[in-house]
Amino acid sequence: MNGDFARFRRSCPFSAGVLTTAAGLELVLVVGAVPNALRFAGAAAPWSWLLGGVLVVAGATLLLDPARRHFAGVAALVAGLLSLVGANLGGFLVGFLLAASGGALALAWVPDRGTGPAESPAEGTG
Repeated sequence: MNGDFARFRRSCPFSAGVLTTAAGLELVLVVGAVPNALRFAGAAAPWSWLLGGVLVVAGATLLLDPARRHFAGVAALVAGLLSLVGANLGGFLVGFLLAASGGALALAWVPDRGTGPAESPAEGTG
C-alpha cells in the first residue's frame, strides 16, 4: 500500500496538484463557509466560485492526467491572477499564493524516465 502511493506520487506533479486544489477550495470556502464573514462579498462571490472550480479541476487534472500538466499549470496561474482582481484579493492572498505555487510547480515538473506517463509526440525532445 505504501509503495503504491509513493509510486503514484512520483508519477504525477503531486505537490502541484495538491496546492492547486487547495487554492480552489480556499477561494470557495472564504465566501461560502461563514456567510457573515464577508459582509460585502458582492460581485466577488460568483468569481470565487468560478475561479475556485477552475482551480479544483486544474488540480485534479494534474493528479490524474500528468501529460496535460502544462495546460493545467497555465490555467492555475491565470486563475490565480484573476482571483486577485475578482475574488477578494485572491482569497486574502492565500488562494493566490497557493495557485501561483501550484501552477509554477506544475510547469517545472519533469517526469522520471521510468515512472512517468508516456510523453505525447508534441512533447518530444526532437
